Amino acid sequence: MKRLLLVLPFALSGCLGETYRNPDPNPFKDVKRVAVAPFLDRTGTKSFDGVKAGDAFASEVLMHRGFEVVRPSQVLDAAAGKGLKLETADDYLAVAKLLDADAIVAAEVTELETYYPPRTTVALQFLRTGRVPSQPEDLEKHVTSARPLAIPPSAAPHLDQAFELVADAANDNTRWELEDWAEARVGPDSPWSDGEGVARAREPYWRFVCALLVDRILDNESSRRVRTETKWSNPEHP
Repeated sequence: MKRLLLVLPFALSGCLGETYRNPDPNPFKDVKRVAVAPFLDRTGTKSFDGVKAGDAFASEVLMHRGFEVVRPSQVLDAAAGKGLKLETADDYLAVAKLLDADAIVAAEVTELETYYPPRTTVALQFLRTGRVPSQPEDLEKHVTSARPLAIPPSAAPHLDQAFELVADAANDNTRWELEDWAEARVGPDSPWSDGEGVARAREPYWRFVCALLVDRILDNESSRRVRTETKWSNPEHP
């Protein structure tokens, strides 16, 4: 069977009839204002728009109570005003501080398969303007060539999270997540009211990918807080 080409432009209007039921609130204690840099393209896709791609991610962040965002166009303006090219982790951190942001998101799309079933891979780094409490061995691991940004010693104490996410609609786990997202996010009369409809349209599928990225950031922080705040005690020797 011939696969269906996704023909929608790589853009998000931010209006898909979302209803979004019960989004998790911001789990960070000291991160409220998040700057989102334009997403970088490593796929060579002609229709890719890094500002609009990042803007969709910023809209997903705002779905979660307790966040403020600085959108990609504002990040670009701030960088241009200071003559920064947003090429290094130090550039990103400098711009975030100019914008009074607590953190900045750097991301690149390394795979963008637009035929059905779609597959998208994104590498993301979450950098805090303040120092992140880390063990020396963790800092050593951060100082390496990484995607999307190489992390020099000066930026290593600010790297809060780094991960790669693969959203493959041919994978069962992704399909289940996609169905849950569609059920929670769009009305029953929408053409994207089920996972299959979302998978066949690039615009809502990218929004779904952004939702997965934001959820990963929040889940990582929630898990870390559980580990650091929960103290194990022996019930026999309280």
